[in-house]
Amino acid sequence: MVENILLTKSVAHLMNWVKKEGYFGWDPYDALFSSLTTKMCMGNIYLEILLTQINKISPINMRLIFKINKEIDLKGTAIFARAYSKMYKETRDEVYLDELNKMIYLIVNKSLGNKYGNECWSSHYFRYRGADKSQLAPEMPDIIGTSQSIIALVEGHNITNEEYIRDIVIDAWSFVVNNFIHSHQNKIFVEYAPGRSNPIVINASAQVLEAGSHFLTVSKNKQSKDMCEKLARFLISTQEDDGSWKYSIYESGKVRNQLDFHQGFILDALLEYLVYADDKTEILHCLDKGFRFYREKMFLENGQSYYRYPTKYPVDIHNQAQGMISFSKYGALYPQYLEFGKRIAEWTIENMQDKSGFFYYQKWPLIANRIPYMRWNQAWMMLALAHLLEKES
Repeated sequence: MVENILLTKSVAHLMNWVKKEGYFGWDPYDALFSSLTTKMCMGNIYLEILLTQINKISPINMRLIFKINKEIDLKGTAIFARAYSKMYKETRDEVYLDELNKMIYLIVNKSLGNKYGNECWSSHYFRYRGADKSQLAPEMPDIIGTSQSIIALVEGHNITNEEYIRDIVIDAWSFVVNNFIHSHQNKIFVEYAPGRSNPIVINASAQVLEAGSHFLTVSKNKQSKDMCEKLARFLISTQEDDGSWKYSIYESGKVRNQLDFHQGFILDALLEYLVYADDKTEILHCLDKGFRFYREKMFLENGQSYYRYPTKYPVDIHNQAQGMISFSKYGALYPQYLEFGKRIAEWTIENMQDKSGFFYYQKWPLIANRIPYMRWNQAWMMLALAHLLEKES
């Protein structure tokens, strides 16, 4: 009961803060969302990368100096929608339904369907330059934004039963199938953005598997089921012996190791697909290895996560939130994982929630980066708390 009260108070406190801000916020990677910073970089790719990374890691918020405005983020909107779907389903409180409908409206209106002929979304309201020189932009659809929107709309449809939402989901899934799926050596995986098949980003395939599993609840399509089966097998085939996954694999054979919340993305996707799987035993074995690694290597006993294993600090709010989500889901099969998810929540609320309601970005032993990013911090924590309250009930 004490744990439920703690979670409920935390959600209410967070929601009040988010609504007060009108869902407008900054993003860790928004350095180029300013005419001033664009001029400073002079089109130089390396300066864009450098400024983006400095802006991301600095505990001092330089956005007012650089004139970087707040904005409503598509991925954040989708994640909030998912949280409100769960909260309304559990409480039947009309407040959550009202916020869910607002989020659905925003998702639908942020679609790039008029430009691309099918419903699709960009994750970014700003131009983004990655450390690998890759670029994403508001007019460029990507698989993460599109998958998160599909998941959110399906969960919203399950609450509202609005037929137009189902139609949008079907149209968006068609875009995913025709533009993001890539095959190589009898395996299929997912491109991060159309035309970007190198490197293979493993969690991108996981995001589509999760979106596809949601899609199967509104349209039981055999072709889509077969595609999800192949994606699941791809994820199983890329799992390491210790239960982990690489972040990405290049055509040259080079790999990128990044052990963080993306491990949870992959585990979530396989859990969502489990009900449809042809061979549940194989997936369960994969999940067992994956969750043992996730629990034993990437979290301390007190519920504090590693940053990127084996690097301990800073404690990142996205890692905390994803642990709460994944362990609460797996707790349906093994209750001890749900208990650990609650332990993560207790540590996070005590150490990373501000008195005004928002959650901090990162924390070191003596200092914290308190910049209140809307998507990275608040949206993921709202969804994480909603998951725990759902599983508790």
